[in-house]
Amino acid sequence: MHHPWLAVFLLATVHTTSAIADESQSVFNINVLRGGQTIYDESSEKWYKFNSTIKRVAVIGAGPAGLQAAATFSQHNFTVRLFERAPGPGGNWLYSEEVPVRESYPDAPAIEERWIPEELPASEYYNDGDEGLTLDSRWREHWQPRSIWNTLHTNSPAVITELPDVPYPPDHSWVISAHTIGAHVRAYASIHNLNANDNSSVHSYSTRVEKLSKKSDGNGWTLTLKHLKKLEEPDRLKATWWIEDFDAVFVAPGPYTSPHVPEIDGLLQWSEVRDVNDPTRFSVYHSRVYRRPERYRGKNVLVVGVGTSGSEIARDIAPVANKVYASHKEYADWDTLHPFQRRSFRRFPQETEFLPQISHFEPLSSLDDGIKDGKIYLVNGTIILATGYKRNNPFHLSVLNETFGIDSSPPPSDVFTGPALKYVHWTGHFIPDPTLAFSTVRPWTAGQYQYYGQAKVWEGTAHLPNESEMWAQYNSTRYTFFRGLFGTGPSEAIVRQYVTWLNNESLENGGRLVGPWPVQNREVFSFYANQEWEKDYISKENFTAFENIPDHQWTEKDIWDISVLEDEFW
Repeated sequence: MHHPWLAVFLLATVHTTSAIADESQSVFNINVLRGGQTIYDESSEKWYKFNSTIKRVAVIGAGPAGLQAAATFSQHNFTVRLFERAPGPGGNWLYSEEVPVRESYPDAPAIEERWIPEELPASEYYNDGDEGLTLDSRWREHWQPRSIWNTLHTNSPAVITELPDVPYPPDHSWVISAHTIGAHVRAYASIHNLNANDNSSVHSYSTRVEKLSKKSDGNGWTLTLKHLKKLEEPDRLKATWWIEDFDAVFVAPGPYTSPHVPEIDGLLQWSEVRDVNDPTRFSVYHSRVYRRPERYRGKNVLVVGVGTSGSEIARDIAPVANKVYASHKEYADWDTLHPFQRRSFRRFPQETEFLPQISHFEPLSSLDDGIKDGKIYLVNGTIILATGYKRNNPFHLSVLNETFGIDSSPPPSDVFTGPALKYVHWTGHFIPDPTLAFSTVRPWTAGQYQYYGQAKVWEGTAHLPNESEMWAQYNSTRYTFFRGLFGTGPSEAIVRQYVTWLNNESLENGGRLVGPWPVQNREVFSFYANQEWEKDYISKENFTAFENIPDHQWTEKDIWDISVLEDEFW
């Protein structure tokens, strides 16, 4: 069959593993020199001891996690600096009609070296066309517009997608839009004086962290920063580089920053083809640039992959497309699919025609043949690679590789695949040096506990176990199963763990007590899950049953079998 107007979407299901891999062979010996800082031999000490008082804290990223962390640290009287490469707060929920610059073919390295002037501070002015780059492309490369589209709606209810202090309007829609969530996050930033238009010494937007490294004396961290500013007259950009020193650093850049380009035979050649109707655009690009369906009007669209993004983009395009196809790998049977996989299949438009998995792209000899004989030829069409994101935290990798000399394999090719951040305790602290911390929980639900705990540890009203015990917990199944879809065993475990730990520390050392997730929200969440996900998949019993399980039984029974992969298709 000949299909002269083809738009091909490659969409990959996001994968995850059940737990952090056993790192027992990688545990470091204590009482060694790391980056110039001597870590005490704590074999006889119960708690970890910091070498110096923590006063200045840097927060990298102004999404739901970074904003909460910055607000919490400020409330605990730290001197906080919040750095965000985008021009405003929101993280992945900062919608823009601007799109990211073209991704690398093949995949970019896990850690990309950026040019930094030899002497800092420094400034440089850019004119249009300098080094063959437009001002627009320089600007977009710097702030990296986010990968959400205009009609995107979340697949989680408001009760588990809500920041403290700024409730959604009481008449909000049952399924909330990306624009509503973005406004919600900006409202949180505003009430904490963290929005871009707030007169505050805390935040620095349009500022990218170029490098994170230990200070030469081993006590604290140095951030190398680059700020980009649009100048109206004349039409130029001004770049400014400088460094700032901190006692501690919190990292929350978000998971959707490094697009993954798959290794498919023939794809590299196809990626060089320009769009027939608009030579300024390529015909192959990652799905993160998708914004609106209008450009696919009248085309035949092939969606390769049937995950959440695939089904939702197909629904967005179907009303204007001539035909929607979806290609997927072979599955054993319907009943063995994860509930979110079944949901994604059901979300595809009814008129979708499903096809087998595409194996490769034929060499390009002509651009005029359309689709025929079961082969795909690019004829005035578009290939969108919605093939996921690398779990690539460049700050974590650079600290492992450069600061501590720890060999770290490249990150998994998919945002949820493979182990979580290496050598990071369940509290989010980096075990070799807990003055570095990461956001490792879902910020909407468990974030308030984690960031409060990190603030208490750094101010001295909560304690981390000594380093030997942190490594023991890191390698324990009991502590590495704190993950999974909200309302299931692992997510209940991490909340109970945090509430107990924080309240015990506050009782002994002072501080606010915290409560568990509001009981009254369980019914709302359960009803939503049954309506929007799958009937009888989540119920109130998910919460009440776990209340009667002591922590030493958390890894027993079958509670993990039903939940450990439940964030795979989120």
